[in-house]
Amino acid sequence: MQSVSKKRFLFVTTTNLAVNPRLVKELKLACDIGFDSTVVLFRLGNWSDDMTEKIKSTLPAVTFIQLSAIRSPFFPWLVSSVLERMARFVPVTFLNGFFLSGAVDKRSWLLLSIVRKVGTSFDWVVAHNPGAFYPSMLIAKRTRSKLGIDVEDYHPGETNDKKLQSITLKLMQKVLAVSTYSTYASPLIMEEVQKRLHANPFRKFTVLNCFPGNEFVHPKESQGTLLHLVWFSQNISEGRGLELIIPLIEKYHTKMKLHLIGSLNREFDEQYIKGKVGIQVYEPMAQSNLHEFLSEFDAGLATDIPVNINRDIAITNKIIAYAQAGLFIVAMHTTAQDHFLKSSGLQFLQMDNTVTSIEQTLLHLLQLKNNGLISKPKQFATGAEYSWEQISAPLVETWNS
Repeated sequence: MQSVSKKRFLFVTTTNLAVNPRLVKELKLACDIGFDSTVVLFRLGNWSDDMTEKIKSTLPAVTFIQLSAIRSPFFPWLVSSVLERMARFVPVTFLNGFFLSGAVDKRSWLLLSIVRKVGTSFDWVVAHNPGAFYPSMLIAKRTRSKLGIDVEDYHPGETNDKKLQSITLKLMQKVLAVSTYSTYASPLIMEEVQKRLHANPFRKFTVLNCFPGNEFVHPKESQGTLLHLVWFSQNISEGRGLELIIPLIEKYHTKMKLHLIGSLNREFDEQYIKGKVGIQVYEPMAQSNLHEFLSEFDAGLATDIPVNINRDIAITNKIIAYAQAGLFIVAMHTTAQDHFLKSSGLQFLQMDNTVTSIEQTLLHLLQLKNNGLISKPKQFATGAEYSWEQISAPLVETWNS
């Protein structure tokens, strides 16, 4: 009997594993299915590098090709930086795919330099992050592979720079038109891309930012009278909706406590946290450790405000993680989150980005806890519907086609 060869995957990103949980989930999924996988990624020169090495150690069968995003070696970094600036000065109509990609992300130049060095033939090339889209397209074409694009966010809407919006849209038009499939982190992001890019004859579907169910532990009912709130991100910094919440936590520190998980920005610490009571900060954690740790708290905060189009139509991964951990959800109003939460069956409260609204919401939440109306086990059961095992099914079906 002739043996069936394993499918070969190449994942390409302009970041690393620690700051790209969607890539990690897809990579582990491919390994679990039994596919051979190679990943092209970057050394970023910060806390995420050590964490990435730890994640790598759990994936011994995966081949990693690591490039440098820092100034060493200096010459490639200098060339990529200069070319990025030059490309952004050129009128958009004169930019081809090569320069569009470099204008979106200077790391794209570094990825483009290895396109011809990738000698293996792959069944699938899967791109994460806009700077990886065009190099992945070229690799797929050269190796006659199918092309998958994890669009995830509405990237033209991440900036208010009109020219960069146009550059990003034109790049996405060029790449998505020849992709085999594309995935999106919310239904509204997929709709926005379809609306902006009129010719996109490829398979497309939503893959919410969900996580493996086995990373979460069944929570116990809330204990004590102190309300424990949690917020996490890669970085704890300005512009994430914490500025108005922190003074209120200090005001009510005998009744509630805020737990922040992430890399703390020094300026933000000096201005908003240092010397404040009722706030505890934790270093960044590995994803599985974070998800287990979340079960310790009563409610999770999703405070990012819709400062651009993407923020308004995205569903933050915080909301999904809180739901899977069994936490009550407290979220700012955005178009996508309003729609998702109202149709989810989850326990939640929403608020506006004003002191009055936030204060009223936190006091209402405190009252719910004191009245025994926060049920972590019930939330955990509802949140289980959003496990990665269920949400990733269309992806597995596509990869096996």
